[in-house]
Amino acid sequence: MVIEMRRAEIVAIARRSGGVGLRELSSRFCVSIPTIRRDLAVLAACGLLCRVHGGAMPLALPPAGRRAGAELQAAASLVEAGMAIGLSGRRRAVALAGLIADVPDLTVVTPMLAVARAVRAGGPTLVVIGGVRTPSGSHAGPLAEDALHGLHLDIAFVEPTTSGDALAAATDDALLCRAARRVLL
Repeated sequence: MVIEMRRAEIVAIARRSGGVGLRELSSRFCVSIPTIRRDLAVLAACGLLCRVHGGAMPLALPPAGRRAGAELQAAASLVEAGMAIGLSGRRRAVALAGLIADVPDLTVVTPMLAVARAVRAGGPTLVVIGGVRTPSGSHAGPLAEDALHGLHLDIAFVEPTTSGDALAAATDDALLCRAARRVLL
């Protein structure tokens, strides 16, 4: 699993359950406790979690609508003319696609039909990666991963899957590996 995706899942778990322990995370991700400690240190430094003895707790967050809007605007501000970007996820990825649709000379690579539909006609060049359709709506699996291996992306934006969709998660990992910069939505 890509480090950034593991860290995003750690934040999601902490927010859902109100806190999370080192041993629980170590077991869940099959990594050592020192690795989890490093993850928590990075997440705390980014202001995403509060470290506590034996684990971490979520920080108080602004209302979801305001937070999501600001985060998506910040993500959209990273996209510049002439870039090739990867975009995978659900609701947030679709919203981001709408925000960047007017960036000139943009190429958007996605395994998600919902993201592809959000990119307006006459806007960015669209590359839809095919594969097996998964429960999360992604096209994933070896065909999608093989197609991604031939691409070079400036930025990959991924909204981590929380549905346990292993094929979609593997394709998201491949998308992240092809990018010079990785952003979790």
